[in-house]
Amino acid sequence: MDLVKQYEGWWATKPVRVKEGLLFSYYAPSDKEIFLAGDFNGWKKRYTPLIKGKDDVWRIIVELKPNRSYDYKYIVDGNWVNDPNNEDLNPDVAGGANSVIYLGSSGDILPKGHPERDKFTLEGRQIYNGSYFSSRYKQRFEFHYISPQYEEGEKLPVIICLNNYIKSQELHIYVRENRYLAIIPSVYLGGQYIRQGKLDVFPELLGFIKQSFTINEDRVYVTGMSYGGLEALLVSLYYPDLIAASAVVFGPYRLRFYKETIERITRDELEQFLDRLPYPHRMLKNLKDLPLYISHGGGDEAIPFDEALTLHEIVKKLGAPTELNSYPEHGHTWYMVDEDLPRVFDWFRRFKRNRFPKSINYTAPNGFLKNSIFWLDFSPFQIEHPIKIEANINENNRLKLTIENIKRLKLKLSSKILKLPGVVYIDTHKGTQQVDIQEEDKEIEVTF
Repeated sequence: MDLVKQYEGWWATKPVRVKEGLLFSYYAPSDKEIFLAGDFNGWKKRYTPLIKGKDDVWRIIVELKPNRSYDYKYIVDGNWVNDPNNEDLNPDVAGGANSVIYLGSSGDILPKGHPERDKFTLEGRQIYNGSYFSSRYKQRFEFHYISPQYEEGEKLPVIICLNNYIKSQELHIYVRENRYLAIIPSVYLGGQYIRQGKLDVFPELLGFIKQSFTINEDRVYVTGMSYGGLEALLVSLYYPDLIAASAVVFGPYRLRFYKETIERITRDELEQFLDRLPYPHRMLKNLKDLPLYISHGGGDEAIPFDEALTLHEIVKKLGAPTELNSYPEHGHTWYMVDEDLPRVFDWFRRFKRNRFPKSINYTAPNGFLKNSIFWLDFSPFQIEHPIKIEANINENNRLKLTIENIKRLKLKLSSKILKLPGVVYIDTHKGTQQVDIQEEDKEIEVTF
C-alpha cells in the first residue's frame, strides 16, 4: 500500500513505468473493488487487487518480464473492462479485444511508432501467411507458418500448433533453434471442424503440408493449448498412426469426474472402464503407444488441474510414454505456454513415428473418417456404426485379430513385424488361417 500511496494525486492513465515497476491506475469513485487480470497472473479474477486512493484513483504496481507484450483487463465490481486510457488493443479468441502493453528490452512501455514494437508483429517475428483449399469441405482454410532456412536435402520435422498459437511470443524462437516447420492453423479449423467431429480436416491439412514443404513424415507432432489442447488430444485419438507424439496444454478434456475411479483401478479394469465410456473418451485406448506430454497450471481458474491429472493417470496405466508437468503458480495464460515450450520440444525430440507396431488397438464411433490404421486397411459392415480392431503379433508369427463391425481387412505384412519369408498364422473368430509368404512384404485380404 505504501508503494502506491506516494502516487496519489497522479491522474489515472495508461500503465506507466515508475521506479518500483509498472503503475496501473483506474479512476472509479463509486466502485467497491477492482482487480487486475492478464497474461502475467493467469487471468485470475481476484489475485491482483488495486488500492483506492483518497483521490478516487485505484492503483497497483507490478513488475513484468521485458521483451514481451501483455494482454490485460480490469475487473470492476465483477465486470471485465478494458483500460479506458489505453488505446492499444489486442484481439482475443472470443471476437473481442484486450488492452495490451508492449515492453521493450529495458522493461519500458513502448509507445506507438517505437521501432522496438516491430518485433511484436508477424513480420518482425518472420511468421508468414498461407492458405489451402479443402476439396472435402469446399472451403479455403487460412494458417500461419514458421520455417528455418532449408539446407539442401533437409527434411524438417513438423509441429502443428492448434488454437491461436499466433499469440505465443516465443514459439518462433524455439522453432528456428530446433529446426522445425511450425504450422498454425486458424482457430476456425479447430473450433468449427475438429471439435465438431469433422476430424478429416487433419489428414487433409497434413497432405497439403507434405505437398508444399519438404518434411520428415515420421516426425510430425501436434500440440495445442486450452481448447487447442482438446483438439490435439482428439487428433491423437483418431490419427495415432500419422503423428509421432503429442503435447497438450491445459485442455478441457472432460475427464476429471472419473479421477477417483481411475486412480483405484488396475490397467485391465481401466481398459474395461474405458470400453463403457461414450465416444470420444472410449478412444483413449488408442493412445496405448502414442507418446503424450501433458502440462497444466496449478492456479488455472478456467480449467481445473484435475483434468491433467486424470488424463496422465489414464495414459500412464495404458503403458504409453507420458509425462506430466505442472506450474503451481500459473493460471490459464500464454505466459505459461511460452515457459513450457523448451519441455515440449525436448519431448518431441525423443520420438519418431513407428509405422509398424506389433500391437494395434483402435476404435472409433464410426467408419466415416478413417479406413486405415498403421499396416491395416479396413472396411466396416455399417459405416455409421462403431468400429473396433485389435491386432497382436507374437514371436511365433501368429497374428491374432479381434474386430467389431469390420467386413474386410487388408493386411500389409512386412518383415519389420514378422519373420518373412515364412508361414504366418492368422487367428480370427472364424478360426486360424495359415499363409505361406515367400516375400518380405505382402498384402493379404481377410474377409468376415
